[in-house]
Amino acid sequence: MNCQSNSPWNKRSVALLHLGDTPSRSLWRSPLVSSRLPCHTTRLWLLPVAVLMASAAVAGAAPADAASYAEGVNRLGWDLVRASGEGDAILSPVSVWEALAMTHAGAAGETASEIAAVLGMPDDRGEIAAAAEAIHAAAAEARGEKITLEIANRLWLQREKKLAESFTKLLADRYEAPAGLVDFSRAPEAARDDINAWVADHTGKRITNLLPSGSITPMTRLVLTNAIYMKAAWADPFEESATRDEPFTLAGGGKAEVPFMHRGGRLAAGRVGEAQAAAVACRIPYAGGRLEMVLLVPEQADGLAAVLDSLDGSWLATLAKGGVSRPRPVRLALPKWKARKPLSLKPALAALGMKQAFAMGRADFSGIDGTRDLYVSQVVHEGFVEVSEEGTEAAAATGVVVATRAAIRPEEPLEIRADRPFVWAVVERQTGTMLFAAVVADPRD
Repeated sequence: MNCQSNSPWNKRSVALLHLGDTPSRSLWRSPLVSSRLPCHTTRLWLLPVAVLMASAAVAGAAPADAASYAEGVNRLGWDLVRASGEGDAILSPVSVWEALAMTHAGAAGETASEIAAVLGMPDDRGEIAAAAEAIHAAAAEARGEKITLEIANRLWLQREKKLAESFTKLLADRYEAPAGLVDFSRAPEAARDDINAWVADHTGKRITNLLPSGSITPMTRLVLTNAIYMKAAWADPFEESATRDEPFTLAGGGKAEVPFMHRGGRLAAGRVGEAQAAAVACRIPYAGGRLEMVLLVPEQADGLAAVLDSLDGSWLATLAKGGVSRPRPVRLALPKWKARKPLSLKPALAALGMKQAFAMGRADFSGIDGTRDLYVSQVVHEGFVEVSEEGTEAAAATGVVVATRAAIRPEEPLEIRADRPFVWAVVERQTGTMLFAAVVADPRD
């Protein structure tokens, strides 16, 4: 098999990152072996990544529109993977980035500055919106006969809630996010069902409960949602007849028999990094050449953390410099797997510097409704992936829940009925001296 994919990577956008615990949970150890490529990595961690690529006809550096956002998307993705802790983590950096970009469209002051920093972008609504448009354009160009790649946005708002026209127009015109009216105040669960149904429709029914029970309350005023769905066939499918059960070494050292797919031929592959961060990298293209999965296999059995720590916004350029753009003979053994993971991103985003947006009373979303009453109560995300001999199906969705501060309600009168034996006293208030003290056991004469 000859893979003619010699152009350096164009840093378009990371479409899916995933990391897990077993083949069925998407973090696994796998042998990547070639008689001519010395990468004997049996029992090592394997980190797969699907990447939205530029056309093979475009060589050299990434164009300006891509460079303006790709590093921010990539860095955010790896930061969230690292912040997810041990075990599974499957997420779409593009989905999270775009949901936060729409949130930035209504932010002001320090709140907006912090969100822009997490996005890796200037604090400029127009520039961030232009990057979102470039993401959608790249996705459209990647579609083909064997490639489905859809990105969708939606704004959900409280009926009768008046929003700034500049905010709703920016979302509709630049993010392709039309507004849907729901009744958070009177029917929060029905509103949640409506939003989850939309997400399911835009993720191939793979994400059906993005917003869990209790995430929407009568104080919710709007929700920003992004959904991404990909179904991509390999450029050269694995032969099903070559799939066979083989031992897989688990994180704790135990063994599990899992189905491994096998293929040979030529793939862009090579060694990158050094010391604990040394890894073998391999690129597996999907049909059409605009998408590919990138595998990173740490050389050391305990090298996963070091490899993850080495990944940043310019990781693709680093791999290209390491020679992982040149096709060479390989023999690849890759497990089949399916993974799903819901995540609450609020703690991770706050740790990355997006603090004020979550602070009730301090958040400034005056660009949404002209008040300082709104704040982000939750950011939820869910990802799904299934890898087989034919290709990869992946879906993810992100929801940003924006709530309002509780209004100050009139204090309920305290009912006091002295209808049983009670104590009383007469006190001189300035000194606190009791003038009389008594008990009433029977108020009758």
